[in-house]
Amino acid sequence: MPDLVISRYNEKIDWLKYVPDKYRIFLYNKGDEIEPSEALQRVHFYMRIPNVGRETDTYLNHMLYYMNQNDSFTVFSQADPFEHAPHFLSLLELDFTEDVWGYSTQWKQSYPPAAIIKKHLAITGKHSRDEIFSLYNWGPLYSYDWGAFQISHDYFSNYGVDNGTNIAHDFLYRISHFVAGDKALHASLGEFSYGAIFGVQNSIVNRIDRKILINALREVRSYNVVGYVMERLWLHFFGREFISISTVHETILAETEKNAHPSL
Repeated sequence: MPDLVISRYNEKIDWLKYVPDKYRIFLYNKGDEIEPSEALQRVHFYMRIPNVGRETDTYLNHMLYYMNQNDSFTVFSQADPFEHAPHFLSLLELDFTEDVWGYSTQWKQSYPPAAIIKKHLAITGKHSRDEIFSLYNWGPLYSYDWGAFQISHDYFSNYGVDNGTNIAHDFLYRISHFVAGDKALHASLGEFSYGAIFGVQNSIVNRIDRKILINALREVRSYNVVGYVMERLWLHFFGREFISISTVHETILAETEKNAHPSL
């Protein structure tokens, strides 16, 4: 039986009564108390938790203390997934075979431009679309996103690293996720699911060293920007390969990162 983990602030949860019956629902509430309802009756596990660390804090806590040990999978989502994943409920009907996968298509309507999403659907027939982004400035490859560049600015400021740093490599090393960090070092691009809405095989999560999860939890509670950083790293956190464009420039950047961190 798969699990559905929901991180709620004050969003309405009426839609939970339409979640396929095969899911056990874990609802973590960071906002106001929820009145009894048909939707709440559908919930297998309910807990009120402090409103810190965005959904990343919620996900990490679940992975550390309540992660299922069976051979099924778990879906992680905000409490209003539909702005990012309009077809979320129908996608929950599917059984994915990858190690980790996304459910979203967009940040919000018209971002990225509707033409990009329409073309993706026409070519792939899929109502989910992972966004490609730069590991250096955190911006998407195919559209402009001012907020993403603000994330990179805040990261450089909070951690005292230079513009031009491979953020994925730097952060993954900070939390001791060296396997993923080494892969990031030799790449320029990554993929993410908007809103941190993704699914992952339980066996993949349970292989992650608890120290890595604890370190990530420490960081997300230290700097607000980490919640946004992790949104873009979840797929790679669980093994999705980064994208290398195999250029001389990329090789030079990797060597620069090594020289800047000789102890890594």
